Amino acid sequence: MLKKKLIKKCCQCGTKVFSIKSIYCRTCSHFSARMSDERFPPKTRNAFWKTVRRNVRKYGRKKAYVCEYTGVVLDVFDKSSPWFLEFDHVVPGDPSEIVMTSAWFNEIKGDLILKELKGSVAQLYNYWFKGIKIKKRKFRYWYRLIKTIKKTGTH
Repeated sequence: MLKKKLIKKCCQCGTKVFSIKSIYCRTCSHFSARMSDERFPPKTRNAFWKTVRRNVRKYGRKKAYVCEYTGVVLDVFDKSSPWFLEFDHVVPGDPSEIVMTSAWFNEIKGDLILKELKGSVAQLYNYWFKGIKIKKRKFRYWYRLIKTIKKTGTH
């Protein structure tokens, strides 16, 4: 009688593990290491894994890592890609809510909350395509100028 070779599957996404000793596939292993590097507390890690499992059920294994803001499938390995997976604080500086996003979107969002970013994009659209002047608004979490002044003593 022939014995069937048991294929071990990733505990998060269900794909084949890359090593007999591993509990993760190559992608989930890389993602887990990134969370360790960021020193996320267990509660945050569990929330991310829950999101990954939900995405696998909803979209399939190829779309397990999806940008929370844009819905784009993220690249877990290529750091030079604009779609590289990054972690973003929903409220800048607040570690209680962190989401997966693309490097491109994280760069655009900067120190803004999503509502401020949407308002800014809408104002830019109105200025570029309708000629409506931009209204200056105070951004709640705008830290760049403060950081620059502290470092150099000037702005």
